[in-house]
Amino acid sequence: MSHEVLEVQPRARRRQANLARILDAATHIVMAEGLEALSIKRVADEADYTAGALYRYYPSKNALLTAVVIRVIGEFETRLATLARALPPDAPLTHVFAQVHSYCRFSVEQHNAYALLSRMAAEPRVLLEDLEDAAAIMVAIMRALTPLAQALEAAATAGALAPGDATERTMLLYAGLQGVLQLRKQERLAGAIVIDADHMAAVLVRTLLRGWEATDEALDAAEAEARALSERPAR
Repeated sequence: MSHEVLEVQPRARRRQANLARILDAATHIVMAEGLEALSIKRVADEADYTAGALYRYYPSKNALLTAVVIRVIGEFETRLATLARALPPDAPLTHVFAQVHSYCRFSVEQHNAYALLSRMAAEPRVLLEDLEDAAAIMVAIMRALTPLAQALEAAATAGALAPGDATERTMLLYAGLQGVLQLRKQERLAGAIVIDADHMAAVLVRTLLRGWEATDEALDAAEAEARALSERPAR
């Protein structure tokens, strides 16, 4: 192996370590203080870099924000993929309910991460300005939702749902959940009006699935199984 190749490998490792360090700092700022707190200077200070040095790794705040959001989406993607592997393979409607329950829990347990994804899903082009960055976010979101799309496709194949476009159905479910879960912050402010975002999310999912010709019996069984699985202690 040549001396040049030996030099490239440590240099590449150092670059990856520096990228991770910068991204760690940016993610910490966004998760702790919100999107508005993110700036090249803040990240440089947090990561112990100069702003000029940081620009060599991320050429703009938009590029840095895109990397942060894709990292957060990747963590959510891992969560859904791990859940899908733990579920019965021959119960696609159970998968749908379990994925929805997981997203509802994520919106509470990882509130800042959920808030970031929610804003990026609603207005990525406005926040990022660059169309390619916004498109990269949407591609990452669709990749994370792959287990849900696969469950909907499997349900249609098994006859539990009418035939239909699984991608379109996935986006309808996701968009509907985004809207319903936004109501969570109003739960304590609604006075006499009872707002239960988790209940409304379940009603939304059942309504959509019923519209795609799932039977009430199948929905009851799938929802009950998903709830029982979610209440099992982690191993």
